[in-house]
Amino acid sequence: MAKEEAAAEQPKSGGKKKLIIIILAVVLLVVLAGGGAAVYLLSSKPAAEQQEGHEQAAAEDEHPPVYEKLESFTVNLADGETYLQVEIQLQVADAKVQEKLKQRMPEVRNDIIRILSSKQPEELATLEGKDALAASILGKLNELLGAKKEAEGVKKVLFNAFIIQ
Repeated sequence: MAKEEAAAEQPKSGGKKKLIIIILAVVLLVVLAGGGAAVYLLSSKPAAEQQEGHEQAAAEDEHPPVYEKLESFTVNLADGETYLQVEIQLQVADAKVQEKLKQRMPEVRNDIIRILSSKQPEELATLEGKDALAASILGKLNELLGAKKEAEGVKKVLFNAFIIQ
């Protein structure tokens, strides 16, 4: 009888091992599939964003970017002791905007000088400060040009040199 009981228990323990292996394999597959789906979803852009990127790239291929280089600016910053020397280049929507910008250059330079001289050196020392400065110049120039959207006026403010002394 002892042999019969041992023989009867042996298949049960082998069945348990197979069941555990099957469960582990299923859990592993679920984890791998979930991880793969997460990587795919996090790394891929939404369809609308991808479409917008393709349209913008196609538009840039048809019309290369137009830049307007401004004369360098040297101003006293708001603390009265520090100087800022900066070279700015503007990316504009098209040649019409570039021409309009040239026609209003005294106003453009005046507005930029006023913005630059109102800043504290600490504000401009960080990347965020420079980005905020570029955004304020962009907004002021588009307001001056009467552009409702960046696509109709100045698109980017680019700093070619930026020296604080």
